[in-house]
Order: sequence, then C-alpha cells, then structure tokens
Amino acid sequence: MNHKVIDCSLKSILQVTIPLMISMMSVFLMLLIDRVMLASYSIDSMNAAIMSGNFVCIFAFMFTALANTAEIFVGQYNGSKQYNKLAAPVWQMIYMSFATLVISLPIAYFSDHINMLPHYYLEDGVAYQKILMYFVLTQPLRVALAAFFVGQGRTKIIILSVAVGALLNIALDYALIFGIKDIIPSMGCKGAAIATVIAECAQIVILATVFFSEKNREIYRTFENRRFNLKLSGDCFKIGLPLALENCVSMVAWYLVQAAISHTSKDAATIYNIGINVYLFFLFIGEGANKAVAAICSNMIGRGDLESVEKTRKIFVAISVFFGGIMVLPLALYPLKILEILGSFFEDISALHSDIIKVFYIVVFDVVLETLLLSHWGILIAGGDSKYAAIAYQVCLWTFVIIPTILLYYANALTSVPFIFLLMGGWLITTQLLLYRRYKSMKWYNKLV
Repeated sequence: MNHKVIDCSLKSILQVTIPLMISMMSVFLMLLIDRVMLASYSIDSMNAAIMSGNFVCIFAFMFTALANTAEIFVGQYNGSKQYNKLAAPVWQMIYMSFATLVISLPIAYFSDHINMLPHYYLEDGVAYQKILMYFVLTQPLRVALAAFFVGQGRTKIIILSVAVGALLNIALDYALIFGIKDIIPSMGCKGAAIATVIAECAQIVILATVFFSEKNREIYRTFENRRFNLKLSGDCFKIGLPLALENCVSMVAWYLVQAAISHTSKDAATIYNIGINVYLFFLFIGEGANKAVAAICSNMIGRGDLESVEKTRKIFVAISVFFGGIMVLPLALYPLKILEILGSFFEDISALHSDIIKVFYIVVFDVVLETLLLSHWGILIAGGDSKYAAIAYQVCLWTFVIIPTILLYYANALTSVPFIFLLMGGWLITTQLLLYRRYKSMKWYNKLV
C-alpha cells in the first residue's frame, strides 16, 4: 500500500484542506438546516434548541477536543513512518468516549433541573437537551475514528461519512419535526434531537467499518492496537486537556451570553440566534483549515521538516483570506436577499431586519478573523502546544465579549445585539496577535513521537 506523503506544495495542501472544508461545511450546513426547520415549526422551538444545544456543547466539545488529539499523534506517527502505531492513539480516545457516560448520563437524567432556560423555552429546551446528553458520547467517538484518516490526509472517507450523515439528518428532521400524517407524530425539538443522534451513529458505523477493514487491520493493526496504553493515554490527555477545558469554558461563556440575551427579550434572542447561526455556518472555513493545518504540520513535525511548516503557514494565511472573504461576501452584498430567503421559513421578522443586516455586515469580518486565528492555532496544536493557545483564547474572550455582555445585562443596557458581534471582532484580533507572537517564538515546537 502506498502511504500518503504530505508536503508543503499548494496541490498537496489543497488535497487535504478542500475535502476537510467540504466535510465541515456539510456538518455546519446540517446544523443550519436543523435550526431553520425548527424555525419553520416555531421560532420559540428554534431558540430553545439553540440554547439547549449550547448547554450540551459544553460537554460535547470538551470530550471531542480530547478525542481530536488522536489526530496529532496519528499525523506525527505517519510523518515518521511508524505506521504500525497509527491506530493506538485512536483506541485510547475510543475508550475515553465511552468513559464520558459517567458524566453525561446523570446530567441527562436531571435535565429538568440543570438548565438556565427562560420559562417560555423550558418544555422544548429540556426535551432537546435530555436526548442529546444521553447520547453525547457519539460525538467524541466519531471524532476519534475520523482522526485515524485525517492524520494521514485520507479525507475521502470523511466526506462520505459526513455526506451520508447530513442527508440522513435532513430527511429525519423533516419527518420527525413536522411528522408524517398517520405514520409519525410531529415531535418538534424532540424529533430534531433524535434525528441528530441517528445521523451521528450512521457516521460512526461508516468510519468504524473502514477502520476495521481487512486492509487496515493488516497494515495498521487497527484491531491489534486495541489494548489500553496508560502512557499514550497520558500523552493524549496532556495535550488534549487544556483544549478540553478551553472548549468547556468557552461553551459556558457562550451559554451565559445566550442566557443573558434570551432573558432580555424574545426579539433579542431571535436576532442573536439568526446571526450566530449564519456565523457558525461560515465557520466551516476556519474549522476545516484548523483540522487541515494541524494534520499537515503534524506530519511535517514528525519528519522534522520545520521549514515546510512556515511555508504551509503562509499558504494557509492566503487560504484563510481568500476562502473566508469569498464565501462570506454575499452577506455584505445581498443581505436583503438572504433575509428574503430566511423569511420564507421564519415567522414574520420584518421588524428585526435592520439589526439583522448590521449583524451580517459584522459577521463578514468576524469569519475572516476567526479563520486566520484557527489556522495559526492548528500549527501550535500540531507541535503539542495547546496550553498557551487555550489560555490566550479564553482571556481575550472573557475580557472582550463575556464580561462586557454580562455587565450590560445586569445594568439593563443590553439593547444592541450587533454590538455583541463587534465585541467578538476585538476578541478575535487580540487572540490572533497573541498566537502569531507565540508561533514566532518557537516555544510551541515539540516532536511528540
């Protein structure tokens, strides 16, 4: 079997990056369609699902950040041609995924009492939260299996699994949210949660089938490497724990922002949720770039090729500006057209158009800034330097966004949702400068295997 060699040529980089961006786009598109369908069912259902979804993400993102560290070890093993060890870090994160049940099951069971939902979102929000928390292990499990392929630059299977999951989720969303006469009752938020869980499980089945294929068992020992390795698990946790804690704190932060806005008024919640949905959709560019640059640079670090890392960084700066700018530009050029499309799904939101358009303009810059930030973050993670990036990200986030928003809420001065998105710009610029400074210092560079 020919093993994939990833170099710093534009062709090689795009062969990894474009498929990962497409796969991330499918994930975020699935999320967007999920919420648009809920908005068609009821604006209150959409707002309840987004707020409850953010609560679930506090734990889901923490666990997936840990699982994603397998990608770095797979990449460095692949770059150093230690192919018989590629499956070992994946197995450590598979075990971690099942261990998350110790935390998720009690939280799911007591979801009626563990939430910050306003009374008008309580019924839908709790139903959505409970189902997703019961099955939160599916997300880190999917990421752990995907790491085996991403770390090698083998992205076709990732696209296939995500595409199947997205199509299945859309079909099930329609059937379960709205119901099918005399066959399936309308379930609203509960139906959306069930559709998400089934779509995640479908992706896991596809990835696991290929992971355990005869060829991969023979060449990469994907079954033989199943034993628990305390040292390797410790190494994964050493890198992943700062990222996991960062993700957890980050989602708590955004949950507090959303709670403050939701308790301010339903209109404020709707403006914010439409803006954040659009922002999150376009974030596929940054998330795809982050995973790609981490996989590519971990391969280069594995073979000790630091010069190629710098060339790769410059290419990703160009990719971030080009793809970020091109993809998000319609928000600035055609905001009314986008609102017209959204209006065909939503209840009448014409009174909110002015503020939503302002949010669209700001999101254009926020998306480009975060794509640049995530590209540099990916390089630091490839070198095993997760702690600095996590601390810088959180300090800037709380300083520029979370604390000001909470203070405005308690001062009864949280009157402008677009202002929240402006605060995000200050957070992203400052964090990007800190990560670039860290990169230039070379303190991030570590060969882990």
